[in-house]
Amino acid sequence: MRTFWATMIALFLLTTSALAAGDAAVVTRLDGKAQVFAKGDKKGKPIKRNDHIKKDEQVKVGEKSRIELRFPDGTVMRFAERSSIKMDDISYDGKTQDKKVRVDVENGKMWANVKKLVTPDSKVEVKTVNAVAGVRGTVYRVNVDDDKSAMVKVYDGSVYVDGKKQGTASGQSQPAGAPVQVAGPHEVPPPYHEVSLEEWHVIVKSFQQITISPQGDASKPQDFNPKQDQDDWVRWNQERDKQI
Repeated sequence: MRTFWATMIALFLLTTSALAAGDAAVVTRLDGKAQVFAKGDKKGKPIKRNDHIKKDEQVKVGEKSRIELRFPDGTVMRFAERSSIKMDDISYDGKTQDKKVRVDVENGKMWANVKKLVTPDSKVEVKTVNAVAGVRGTVYRVNVDDDKSAMVKVYDGSVYVDGKKQGTASGQSQPAGAPVQVAGPHEVPPPYHEVSLEEWHVIVKSFQQITISPQGDASKPQDFNPKQDQDDWVRWNQERDKQI
């Protein structure tokens, strides 16, 4: 019994210390297998429950696997099988409750249950190739497909989604090295047209969704029926949310 309670206390202190440190997410559940890759490291190592995932580390979830991460402020994110994510930023000040969380979802499915942001400078953002979804406290999910198209669905609260749509500054782009005619004694433009980015901003409210194309085009927010949205991934996350 002494050994048992000593082990339980050690695990509790280990998790508490990670949360207090404010620079790591704790693996609170792992069904199956996942690997973590340090920055610049091509060889990952297996993840175990109670491991700490830090800034700049990448997580890859295996086949038929799921992982749950708890951030220092109590925010929870879960990732489905074959998801690939990178921790761009994790910081939390326990005194001021100021927090910065930025997760780059390269591929796969994410579910987030975000604790309310207390300070105006706090941010919790989920980044995809073409957009960034941020919240002030809500429940939502993001899917990123293999072609880099994405979907954002909100179940509670609201999410702002900022994106950039690729376009050209003046018609079609010219390949590098193409000849350019010079009309008179003026500076010769470069042998290409710079690519411009058309920015957009969308607010997605409860039981609304948007889709984002691989080119960065966003649909208008559309309502969805939560009863028709029930699949194994959604049900599992909703059950887990009841336990936190």
